[in-house]
Amino acid sequence: MLFIDTLPRPIDLLFVADRGGPYQEVFHFHPFVELFYIHEGRGQVIVDQRVYEVGPGTLLFFRPFQPHYQQMQIKPSQPYIRSLFRYDPGYFVEFLKPFPTLYRFHDSLSRSAEVLHVQMSPVFAQLDGFIRDTRQWFCDYGEGDDLEQPTLFLLSLFKRIQPLWQFEDMTDSRQPASDPFIVRVLEWIDEHHGEPFQLETLAKAVHLSPKYLSNLFRKTTGKTITDFLTIRRLKSASQLLQTTTLTVQEVSERAGYTNCSHFCHTFRKYVGMTPGEFRARPLAPV
Repeated sequence: MLFIDTLPRPIDLLFVADRGGPYQEVFHFHPFVELFYIHEGRGQVIVDQRVYEVGPGTLLFFRPFQPHYQQMQIKPSQPYIRSLFRYDPGYFVEFLKPFPTLYRFHDSLSRSAEVLHVQMSPVFAQLDGFIRDTRQWFCDYGEGDDLEQPTLFLLSLFKRIQPLWQFEDMTDSRQPASDPFIVRVLEWIDEHHGEPFQLETLAKAVHLSPKYLSNLFRKTTGKTITDFLTIRRLKSASQLLQTTTLTVQEVSERAGYTNCSHFCHTFRKYVGMTPGEFRARPLAPV
């Protein structure tokens, strides 16, 4: 599983794609921005220790190095059709600078802890026609070899969503309270990922038995607690490798690994390169 992806070019647009075939649900993050629009399909998204129900008309913004996980309910009568726009924020922000309002809006999406990254509102359903019309325009006239048209599309998209975006929490967007333990588990992992992990300690913190906690978490999310812990640790390690001069040994310790060799093996398994290679690779700014 490669959770840190690369972009074929600074802006990569995928319009109205049917993901009803083989769909891999991966808890992952990456050094670029992902902007999703769901045309059809329902499921849930886990991001920032919260669980959101998603459906047609949902717009999702994932900033660089923000772990997220989609679990879609795909069946013949309920396909999953989405548009996915990925871009290097370091590249795109240069085109936002002449537009102060859009620049500040994008900066808030990319950096603010107060941003609600999953938006589901009837007003966003209007984007469906805009995205489909753009797709048809690209089919008729082509994008060309340069990035002018993709950049103009992103500018237009942000201009449309900027006045509609909500920056305060919407409690009715979260998963029903029948599974509040998931939120508690994710919050615990986020707070304690740099410490040696003991399932018994986590179970005690959420007042459940270890076996029951493990089974319930996997049944609800489709992933194990260890899956989420690993990605959270690797996110921390990736950021340290990118932003500090700490040695690999020091990075592994701060990320929660007691054995540097195990850390390097895990990093290479998930990222597809060693920590040293990752550090040397140019990445988009966080």
